[in-house]
Amino acid sequence: MKGILIGWFLSFAPGILPAQVPVLNLPADLAVERRELIDRSLQELAAHPNVPYRYAAASPSEGMDCSGAIYYLLRLVGSEPPRSSAAQYEWVKAAGNLTPVPPDAQNLGHPAFAKLQPGDLIFWAPAAPDIATAPKVSHVQIYLGREARDGFPVMIGSSEGRSYRGKKQFGFSVVDFRIPRAGSYKPMIGYGPPVWRTGRLPRRRKGAKGAAKALIS
Repeated sequence: MKGILIGWFLSFAPGILPAQVPVLNLPADLAVERRELIDRSLQELAAHPNVPYRYAAASPSEGMDCSGAIYYLLRLVGSEPPRSSAAQYEWVKAAGNLTPVPPDAQNLGHPAFAKLQPGDLIFWAPAAPDIATAPKVSHVQIYLGREARDGFPVMIGSSEGRSYRGKKQFGFSVVDFRIPRAGSYKPMIGYGPPVWRTGRLPRRRKGAKGAAKALIS
């Protein structure tokens, strides 16, 4: 499927992009708010490639925990998220944006992921009897979509040991989008777009068809 090269460019020579900054194949009609969030997130990663994981921190200069990274990135694009992953989950849910992920959803082909789009927040919670009604959300990342070179799905945020293509990552980074196995101690429980600065769902780009490659460098 043909696309067009779009995106912003930093001061890197062609072919010398930071290894942790991928080129993404984004839908051409992806909403402008989602595209802005993805572009800014990868711009921050390119500018700050070694931000460590640090509990209760939310800045490149101090480090970031998982919700701190989301808090920092969303504020850069004008959104006003709460600070913790649990509060961010409730924020998305209260806006009517949350799509639950049931325990039997084990791959992206499951109907539960039909609405998943780049720019969505993804949430995890420890397995517990009340996980469906009162989840104790403990982790959040931003879904980036698929890499242009091979369709590999990825996400961005801060973590303590998630992997990117077989290599452990500690801190703010791009990591594999992987759905936990059935019976996991920390299943994925839902996803959805943040509350954008307009307070409404994101706008689609007018007149766009097919897929476009977003060159993030």
